[in-house]
Amino acid sequence: MDIFNQVNSGGTKLPKGDLTLAKICAEWPDARDTMKVKLKEGAKADYNFNLDWLLRSVNTTLTGEAKFQFLHDKTAEDIQEGLERATKHIDTILNLISGRLGLDHDQVFFGRFGVPVMVRYLDHRSGLMGEIERDKLLFWFVQAGMWGRFSSSTESFIDQDLAALEGPDGGLNKLLDQLRLWHGWLLVEPHISPAGA
Repeated sequence: MDIFNQVNSGGTKLPKGDLTLAKICAEWPDARDTMKVKLKEGAKADYNFNLDWLLRSVNTTLTGEAKFQFLHDKTAEDIQEGLERATKHIDTILNLISGRLGLDHDQVFFGRFGVPVMVRYLDHRSGLMGEIERDKLLFWFVQAGMWGRFSSSTESFIDQDLAALEGPDGGLNKLLDQLRLWHGWLLVEPHISPAGA
């Protein structure tokens, strides 16, 4: 990996996700193709995600972190297990978002970087949620996406949200409190246009 980084430093900079995936492929040659198959399954349901996004969800599953550097010490077996867990939770999340919110294809799907946070939450609970938990998690997803939580400094905000889920006092209430502190309020009101507008 050090050699790859040195070679890459002289040319066009690759995204961090590509560098991490290159290291993973050195130990698990079929990693990229396996992940592409998972993405194609989502594309059949009209969701278009990329490798970086999927790898981010694998990362949050395995490490509880957003930055790809935390995957560098994971074995091929770890990555395979993390991918299996992450894609299972992603399926659950997309079904919930589609069924409960009606965001059932890529053109209306927003806040996609909230999904890796949701994946971590589900993984902590072995995929099990009650109705109140489910509705709180979906409320957080809508609010985070609507107010552009991940439109800039994506890794930093994912890390903040992941941290809010950790520890004995962590969870959805803390996640929502953090969103309120960041945005100021979570109230949506109808906008009435001035006459003639």
